[in-house]
Amino acid sequence: MFEWTSGNVFTLQATLYETNITLNSACVSYFKDVRWVMIGFNHKQKQVAIKPISKRDVDLQLVALDKLHKISIGKGYGRISNKNIMKDIQGMIGSNINKGKYGATYDDKENILILDLQNEI
Repeated sequence: MFEWTSGNVFTLQATLYETNITLNSACVSYFKDVRWVMIGFNHKQKQVAIKPISKRDVDLQLVALDKLHKISIGKGYGRISNKNIMKDIQGMIGSNINKGKYGATYDDKENILILDLQNEI
């Protein structure tokens, strides 16, 4: 009898590097046709929120343009590159980032992906 192992294809997770946040394919499924995101911090809970921003919202200037960050979507991943954000995250977790993987959840009501920096995988 075989004992089947768990997979992570449908698990939401992000990998933090010194210069960027890389989202796996499960996370990227929430960012279809998105080129811009907003990023927020909850320092108390050690969480990072990533909110997809539609082209329509950008064109109508429904969000402050200085709050937008570019997300690059590749085949099976998404990447947000910004050294300043990564420095802020390092300050929040109190250590250097060295390719750490973290769990995430998607809040459908708020339309945000939440990275839990207390939940390293």
